[in-house]
Amino acid sequence: MFDVRFLRSLGRRYAASGQGRRQLIDIANLAQHLAKQAIFTAQRGDLPGALVMLQAAEEQLKKGQLVCRRVEELNTLGSWRAALEEYTEAKLFVMYLKTGRVGRLPNLAITVEIYLSGLADFVGELVRYAVKLATARKTDEVGQLVDLATVIVAELSAMNLTGYLRSKFDQAKQHLRKLEDIRYDLSLRD
Repeated sequence: MFDVRFLRSLGRRYAASGQGRRQLIDIANLAQHLAKQAIFTAQRGDLPGALVMLQAAEEQLKKGQLVCRRVEELNTLGSWRAALEEYTEAKLFVMYLKTGRVGRLPNLAITVEIYLSGLADFVGELVRYAVKLATARKTDEVGQLVDLATVIVAELSAMNLTGYLRSKFDQAKQHLRKLEDIRYDLSLRD
């Protein structure tokens, strides 16, 4: 005889998973939007505004983590991971602008893969910031960005990344090259 109670319990778990997925997608979309806005706001020089947006994104991500605790398989949902990566990138960028340093992210549990992916994307934000600094002829500050990106790319290179992280690493190397080009162009103008 078939265990009907077991099948019904699977049905309840399946329904909870679907409901959790929809809820998590909504949370992730909002968190990702807020993180992107934090980056744009920080690039425009409004650090207090960026911090407010990051805090709002973090609150959404904490809600999402609660959903993932209830339905564990949702941790691998693409939109959820994308939101975590965008938040990591934004948090690192704002952290750098605020303190001049980059490191551990407090207040939110981030996996190694998410952190490394966000770190690689952070190098791209350094390129955009370097263009702004180069336009203002801030050669020394551009040099600091190149130095930071060089350290990041060297450390990522030592990790022998594969798969998705390898493509992120390759993008970071391309961004480092752009930073070096910006510094070179500035040296020709002095």
